[in-house]
Amino acid sequence: MKKILVAIDGSDASMHAARTAATIATGLGASLTLAHVVPPPFVPPEVPFGVQAWTDEAVKAGERLLEAASRELGVACERQNLSGSPAERLADLAEQGSFDLLVVGSKGRGAVSRVLIGSVTDRLVHICKRPVLVVR
Repeated sequence: MKKILVAIDGSDASMHAARTAATIATGLGASLTLAHVVPPPFVPPEVPFGVQAWTDEAVKAGERLLEAASRELGVACERQNLSGSPAERLADLAEQGSFDLLVVGSKGRGAVSRVLIGSVTDRLVHICKRPVLVVR
């Protein structure tokens, strides 16, 4: 195992996953990449203003989040700040980047919650062609 990708969204669960991935990467001598995905904004068509300012700020917030996570981990890592549908973008990055493992956090939602609100983690487990480690 040489390349590990970690999804970061600012939650405690994602930071716990990042710490776990950093431990694995250090133990195996693998490289670590942190990835954050800015989801597309949902704006009803009747809203009279654009969303570019919001999108720009969300991208900047993602950069700050990746910087803080990297600093907290205290290990060398690459950072990817992406835009789009989180599960699909992460699965694509894992595949195209030839990552050996994708590590994501779990918020411990029950089956009913997953059905009602969806879950990036749940979707990743189903669509990612690379191994996915869900850290609780």
